[in-house]
Amino acid sequence: MQEKDENFIDSFDRTGEPEDLGKTQEMDSIRFENSDGSSEDERSITPRDEFIDLNSADDMSRTRLMDSLADDEPRGEHSYTENPVKRRRRHKKNQINHTRTMGQIFLGAVISVVAICLGFVLAFNVIDALRDITGMAKQQAECDIVIEENTTVEDVANTLYQNKIILSPKLFVTYVNSLKDKFSGLYIGPHTISSNMSYGNLVDNLQTEKKYTKTVTVLIPEGSTAADIGRILEENYVCRASDFEKFYKKKQNEFDFEEGIADNDNRFNMLEGYLFPDTYEFFVVEDMKTIPTMNTESYAKQAAYKMYDNFQDKIDEELTERMEEMGMTLDETIILASLIQREGTNEDNMSKVSSVFHNRMNDAENFPQLQSDTTDTYIEQCINPKITSSNKDKMQAIIDAYDTYECEGLPAGAICNPGLEAINAALYPAQTDYKYFLADKDGVFWYAQTLAQHEANIQDAALHDNAGG
Repeated sequence: MQEKDENFIDSFDRTGEPEDLGKTQEMDSIRFENSDGSSEDERSITPRDEFIDLNSADDMSRTRLMDSLADDEPRGEHSYTENPVKRRRRHKKNQINHTRTMGQIFLGAVISVVAICLGFVLAFNVIDALRDITGMAKQQAECDIVIEENTTVEDVANTLYQNKIILSPKLFVTYVNSLKDKFSGLYIGPHTISSNMSYGNLVDNLQTEKKYTKTVTVLIPEGSTAADIGRILEENYVCRASDFEKFYKKKQNEFDFEEGIADNDNRFNMLEGYLFPDTYEFFVVEDMKTIPTMNTESYAKQAAYKMYDNFQDKIDEELTERMEEMGMTLDETIILASLIQREGTNEDNMSKVSSVFHNRMNDAENFPQLQSDTTDTYIEQCINPKITSSNKDKMQAIIDAYDTYECEGLPAGAICNPGLEAINAALYPAQTDYKYFLADKDGVFWYAQTLAQHEANIQDAALHDNAGG
C-alpha cells in the first residue's frame, strides 16, 4: 500500500501537475487491514464500483460510503475520524451561540418592557399636557391674582401652579412665548382665574382688564373740587383717589375743550372745573376692599373720562356762541363759573354775583382784584396740603396765582367744578352796578356799588346775624 502511494505521488512533478494528463491510474484493488494487523486479499473491485455498490438503492440496509461509520464499528485507515479538539470547539461554539441567542432574547425583552414603560409615561405626560392646555378634566380651583408693573410671565405661571390652576409652569411659559406678537402683555390689576380655563382663555384673561358687573350710582355735587370727587369715588369703590388724581392734574390731550386751556405753570390742577358734576353709574371694583395695593388707574380713567365726555356734551353751540359774544374763552368762563358756584346758592344770587365780578373786570383800573373769599378756602383745603420743604417756593407762586386778593383778574385756574347753572350765570350776568357783595350766615346776600355801602352792609349783616342768633 505504501508503495502504491509513493508511485501515485511520483506521478506528479514537483509543481503539483501530473506528468501525463492523458493517463489515468486507478487502483485495481483496495486492501483492508483487520484489527489484528492482518490483511485481507485484494479484491478486484475499483473504488467507483465500490461507491456504486454501497449506494445501491436495492439494499437500504447498507450504509452509504459518504456517511460516517457507527461508533462501535472499526474504521479503516481511510475512514474519517472527528478530531476531539474540533468537537470541543464546536461544542463550545454552540454554547456561545446559545448564550448569545438567550442574551439577545433577554435584551430584547428588557428593551420591550422599557419601551412599553416609556410609552406609558409618555402617554400620561401627553394626556396631562393636553388636560392642562385645554383645561379639561382638571380639579376645580379658582384664585384671584394681582398683576403689578414688575410681574413677569414666569411669576404668573408659578402663582397659577401654586394655586392648582395649571399643572406645568414650564409648559405655560412655553405656550405664552410661542404666541409672540399675539401676546400684548400682562394687564396690570386683578384677575380672577379658574382651572377649567384653557391656556388661550387664561392668556386672554391676563392681558385684559377684569370686568365687574355690580354697579353703583354716584352723585357728584355741583361745586365739588377734583379732590372731593376722588374721595367720593374711593368711598364707593369706583377707584382710588390717588389714581383719579392722575387724570386731572394735567391735560389728557384727548378732548376738544382742552385746546382752549392755556398752559400755565402756576395752575394747580389743569383740568379742575371740567369734571362735570352730575349723577353717574360706575362699576364697583370689589377687589379694592381686599387688595390695599390694587392699581385702579384704568377705572379712574374711565370715571374721569365719563365726566369729561359729559362736560363736552353740555357745552353746546349756544353756549359757545355766547362766549364769543362776551369776548370770553371757554377756560375763562369755567374759572369764573367756579367762583360763582362757590359764592352763590341759586340762580338769582348767582346772576347778581356774576354781575359783580363782570363789573370789576370791566373796571380793572379801579378794581384789579376780584377779592373772593372762596379762593382762600381752595388754597387752604387743596393747595396747602401739597406743600413740602422741597416745593415751598413753587407752591407759593401757585398760591399767589390763586389768591384773588393778590392776583389781578381771574385766578390761574378753576377752584371747583361748576354746574350748568353757574356756567349760565357766568355768561348771562344780571344787569347791575354792584361792585361788592356779601352773604350772612342765613344765606342772605347784601350788594353795594361803593366801598362805603359795602362796609355798612357788613355791619348790618353782623347785626342781622346776631339778631338771628
